[in-house]
Amino acid sequence: MPEVSVVIPAFNAGGFINRTINSVLAQTYNGYEVIVVDDGSTDNTAEVVKSYGTKVRYIYQPNAGDGPARNTGINAAKGKWIAFLDHDDEWLPEKLEKQIEILKENPDLKWCSCSYYKQSYQKKIVFGDQAKLKYWLNKKDYFENYFKALNSNQCTFITSTMVVEKKVFEIAGFYESCWSRCADLDMQWRIAYIFPKIGFCVEPLARVYMEKQDAISNKLRLESKKGTDIQNMLLRHIELAKKYPPNDDFVLYAKRTARDALVSAIFNGHKKHAREFIKKLDVLFAPYWKPLTYCLTIAPKINSAALKFGAYIYYKLGLEKDISRRWIP
Repeated sequence: MPEVSVVIPAFNAGGFINRTINSVLAQTYNGYEVIVVDDGSTDNTAEVVKSYGTKVRYIYQPNAGDGPARNTGINAAKGKWIAFLDHDDEWLPEKLEKQIEILKENPDLKWCSCSYYKQSYQKKIVFGDQAKLKYWLNKKDYFENYFKALNSNQCTFITSTMVVEKKVFEIAGFYESCWSRCADLDMQWRIAYIFPKIGFCVEPLARVYMEKQDAISNKLRLESKKGTDIQNMLLRHIELAKKYPPNDDFVLYAKRTARDALVSAIFNGHKKHAREFIKKLDVLFAPYWKPLTYCLTIAPKINSAALKFGAYIYYKLGLEKDISRRWIP
């Protein structure tokens, strides 16, 4: 019986899923199974995955999205722990070994994450300041509170780094397909209310390929067709978090998330979304944000162009290396 079930949702991943699967098969930890859930692919994903024979379990489902595909994998899993990996990311060889070691040394932990590399165009950047992460961990293998860790500005918990006890989903619920762009973020928040303590390995143990945007930053964007997802999810969680007091750390993180989403809308000239956002989520903003938002969206295209130019200059001066990546589509 495997101890860990690796769940990989795949959609039209034939061109790169070899890299992902091979990174799992190269793990120094051996007690795992690999489950690839083909989410209605129309390319050669099935052929590539099946070429691994009994090393990989292949499950097909009609296209439903990453969340439902992960649910299918969870339900099919035989292991105590579920390790998630997106179909175009990969793990370093010691990823599972080091995370399982943390979980076994801290029996009260129900989930674990790690640092990772942002990989793009043959360049890799470690996400997070390693020295500061060690300071916040305070010589421990875990953060006492998931939201407090996020508020430290030193780490982001993405799906491809997560190992979660299977029983957790029976308590916190499964991925919900209604959040087309926020399912993984919604899932993490629901787990964190019940199990706030999360294991963490400072060493980067995964590579997240930036040809696609990573799971968490992707959720902070507002686009014309799906801009209400993060708005509606925040509204839902403001109420949901009240059931698990104290929720001060969540409220602080919710305010930051709302601010980033609003700034993204203004930055990209989405007048309608920005104004609706500040109206419905005014409880998360200081009073001056409402008149400021309305002023900055009077001429959205002009203001957006000016803000992007300012961000470009800011970036060129080296004052904020990530600003254009965060807000420019």
